[in-house]
Amino acid sequence: MSIQFSQAVSQHQYALRLLPRLASGVRIHRQQLSIAGVHDQGELRDGFANQLIYGNYASAHTHFEVSYQAVVSRELVFSSDLPVDWFVLPSLLTKADQNQLALWLDVTAPLTKFEQAMHIMQEVFSRMTYLKGSTKVWHGVDRVLQQPTGVCQDYAHVMIALLRFIGIPARYVAGVAQGEGESHAWVEAWIDGWWQGFDPTHNCMVSYQDAYIPIAVGRDAADCPLNMGQFVGQA
Repeated sequence: MSIQFSQAVSQHQYALRLLPRLASGVRIHRQQLSIAGVHDQGELRDGFANQLIYGNYASAHTHFEVSYQAVVSRELVFSSDLPVDWFVLPSLLTKADQNQLALWLDVTAPLTKFEQAMHIMQEVFSRMTYLKGSTKVWHGVDRVLQQPTGVCQDYAHVMIALLRFIGIPARYVAGVAQGEGESHAWVEAWIDGWWQGFDPTHNCMVSYQDAYIPIAVGRDAADCPLNMGQFVGQA
């Protein structure tokens, strides 16, 4: 990650979620983290058990660069490290008009929870159009349903809203996926006693043998931004 400021800034306090989420079954075999500049740095876990790197870059600078490399593997986890009922009710970015949500659910035949989740993923994929710049990070499901365009965050939020609407706990996952070239977002649904992954942007299951590496989970994207900060300056 590289940020170029238009003018020099100082007292740059940052919080980064970039380490793989150990509570999701990720094992780190080797890693290297580099953050340019002289600053205090620490590490903690947030309320959703996501790894958080924080620090302060006090001196004046026009460039902020972070490099992280790791060799990891992942194991299935047949339990929940967080209370499942945290992910049942609508949240800040997934609350929506129930009549609007119902229009996206045209299932008439009885289905298992897994089949319902698969159907919802396919509906989101087919009804939405991937379009960068059409939404902002603070836009919620209500707005996206009015104009069904967006990026992976929006696809995930719509699927989460629909799953919760029919009573299936669902959570937002921010991470990296092979071939994306940038961060990605997908969904985990609590079905049959474990968190099963769905990627509505690509209309596929998240296989733990594939290169989907979770960094953070939350009720929606507002719980797990990958990059936050504040600084003194006019940039």
